[in-house]
Amino acid sequence: MNSSDRKPVLVNLNIGDQLTSTSCGHVVVELIKFIVYQRLQIPYSYQWLKQVINKKKESINLDQKESFQSERHFHVASTALANLDFTLKSILQEISGSSIPLEVCIALGATPVTCKEVYRLLLPTICHKPQCHSSLIATDQKIQRNIFRSLVTSEELNQVFFNSIPPTNMYVFLRKKTLDNQDAILSTSNFTFTDGCRIPRSSKIVVIDFRTDKPASVSCCNDFQIFGDLESTKCNEINLDIDYNEIESTDDMKWYQSSYVMKGFKDCIVNGSSVTNQWLDS
Repeated sequence: MNSSDRKPVLVNLNIGDQLTSTSCGHVVVELIKFIVYQRLQIPYSYQWLKQVINKKKESINLDQKESFQSERHFHVASTALANLDFTLKSILQEISGSSIPLEVCIALGATPVTCKEVYRLLLPTICHKPQCHSSLIATDQKIQRNIFRSLVTSEELNQVFFNSIPPTNMYVFLRKKTLDNQDAILSTSNFTFTDGCRIPRSSKIVVIDFRTDKPASVSCCNDFQIFGDLESTKCNEINLDIDYNEIESTDDMKWYQSSYVMKGFKDCIVNGSSVTNQWLDS
C-alpha cells in the first residue's frame, strides 16, 4: 500500500469560532492528556498520576523508606510527568503568543521516523481575544464536554483505540506558517526547528480539525486584532491542503520539535496491587 493510499481518520470538531487563544490552549492540553491515557502511555489518568506523585514526594520529605520497586517506579513515573508537564506548558505558551501554531502534532513511537500513531491537531488560524465577550464564545467546560463527546462517540476513532500499543515515546511538533517573520518560536529552548520526516506507511494517522467553516464570524469584536497583525483574508488563505503523510518543513511551512520527550510506562504491581497504593497510604 502506498502512503498516498492510506486514509487518515478525520474528526471535524468545527469549533474555531468559539475559541479564545486561552481556551484553545486549554482544549489542546486536555486533548493531549486524553490521548496519552487512552493510548496507555500512562497507566493512570493525568489527575491521578499528579496526585500519587505529589503524595509520594511528601513521604520522601518525611524520610520514609520504600522498596526498590517503589523507588524505581517513582523515578520512571515522576520523570514522565515532569516531561509531560513541561511539554504542555510550552504548548500553552506558544498558543497564547502572537503567532498561533497552525497545528500541534503528537507522534507515538520509538522515534519520529518509526512512529506507530500520529495525532494531528489542526488549530484555527485566528481566535478571539481572551477578553472578548462575544456570544459566539463558549466556556472551556462546554467546549471540552462537546469535544470529548465527539471523540468518544466516533466509530472511526474507537477502531483506532481498539488495538492498544505498548508504552513508547511521545514526540510533539508544532507547524507554523512562514509569513512576515510570524514563524518565530517564543522559546527556542522548548521547541527547535526540524526538517521533519515522512510518516511511516504502517502508522495510523488521526486528524482532529478545530477549524471553523466560517472563519469570518470570528472577527466579532470592534477592536479585534488578528495575531501578528495579519489580514483576515490572508489568514483564510493559510488553510491549504495538507499532506497528512508527512511532517516536513518547506519554504512556506516550518516544523518545530519539542525538546521534551515523554517516555510511556506501565503500572508497577507488587503483591497483586499497584505500588501507588503504598504511596497514598504512606
